[in-house]
Amino acid sequence: MTSIEAPTAAPRGGDLAERAGPGPARRPRARARRRRWVRRWAALGSALGLIVAVLVVLAPRSGGRTEAVVCGTDAVQASALAGLADYASWLQANRVPGYIGEIGWPAGADPDAAKWAAVADTWYRAADRIGLPVTAWAAARWPAGYRMAVYRARPGGTGLDSAGPQSLVVQRHASTDRYLRGVVLAGGSFGTSDADPDFSGARPGRFGYDYTYENRAGYRYLARQGVRLVRLAVVWERLQPVPGGSLRDVEVTRLRRAVREAAAAGLQVIIDLHGYGDFAASSGAEGRTVLSLGSPELPTTALADLWSRIAYATRDLPGLLGYDLMNEPVRLAGHGQDGERIWEQASQQATDAVRAAGSDARIFVAAYGRTSPTSWVGVRPWLRDPAHRVVYEAHVYFDADGSGRYADSYAGTAAHAGVAPRCQYLPDLQSRALGGGWRTRIRDLVGHLALPGSPRRSLS
Repeated sequence: MTSIEAPTAAPRGGDLAERAGPGPARRPRARARRRRWVRRWAALGSALGLIVAVLVVLAPRSGGRTEAVVCGTDAVQASALAGLADYASWLQANRVPGYIGEIGWPAGADPDAAKWAAVADTWYRAADRIGLPVTAWAAARWPAGYRMAVYRARPGGTGLDSAGPQSLVVQRHASTDRYLRGVVLAGGSFGTSDADPDFSGARPGRFGYDYTYENRAGYRYLARQGVRLVRLAVVWERLQPVPGGSLRDVEVTRLRRAVREAAAAGLQVIIDLHGYGDFAASSGAEGRTVLSLGSPELPTTALADLWSRIAYATRDLPGLLGYDLMNEPVRLAGHGQDGERIWEQASQQATDAVRAAGSDARIFVAAYGRTSPTSWVGVRPWLRDPAHRVVYEAHVYFDADGSGRYADSYAGTAAHAGVAPRCQYLPDLQSRALGGGWRTRIRDLVGHLALPGSPRRSLS
């Protein structure tokens, strides 16, 4: 048998093994290359998928959800819905987020309590449909005869522990993953100049007697009622006895404790400077000295100084959603267009001061003068915020003048309500709401990643 020896040189075209395919030594390298390409394409696909998901979350809803139709049953309900429609349309037209900082109506011994509650329920139903965040007026240790107590403390109680009739409406329209709902905590604004002629920065009243903040038990009670957002009222004269001076240490400690305890109960907090644009500097037998914001004695920079100090003292607190620059700026040094210019300047300086203090919390701002929903018609959004986290705030009361005094009967209010269509078309604001769920977290993430100066569609 003749042996056949292997050729000493490879035939033309290379080795047969190479022409037949990769050998054992080459296969692992080829598989490694394929795996790297697969991983790269998978990573690219994941990134594209995340971008698409974020765009879906941020994009305005469509497909029948672009507007809601809500109808009232009488002139008061129609007027309330018309005001909400005006405000929602303003928000949509200017592509800014909104918030109802106060809504209140009488109950208890009021003979028209059921009718007012029906207006509130209809109004809340409309706010639900368009995704609007709301805090109702109000929760506090109210006297027994107060007609707008959503939650109160029983006599001798140590904190909020009792629900008023308004709570039935508030709880039917609770927070969702699209918007936050809750109440105003008014106790920090008690005992001020409207109720006590001796009140001033020099005489701020006694904590626990003239005014108070809620305690841990009260926050837990609110959380059990479904409250997720609280607007915590504070007063300028108590925090900063002298404009431009240091904050009162004991008051800062109380404020920080209140926010922490609210956060521990699962609530988010808006710190509300509950004033009207003036400052009671002194009081006593010789009378009281009241300064108006925008005057030489209380320049607009004084408000900025206050908010710089508040923001620096509270910026690290968990559960702090934002700062409400001024409850209702109606007592400024100027009136009409002069007052409007004063407020625009003061609120812009305050916004800049909050950002300079290192806080990226939301800024809540009311319009000059009346803050009813209809008062926003013709106003232009004026605040420039590098963090793009400004929320424009309105207050809602159903009496004819929108004051919340409810001096007239329901029939008298209806007679002055004017003529408004019973049904209103309201734009869907869900993509610009203060949300409470996973969409909020995604929008916050995207918001923090946005380029400086780039516009954002929503504030979550």
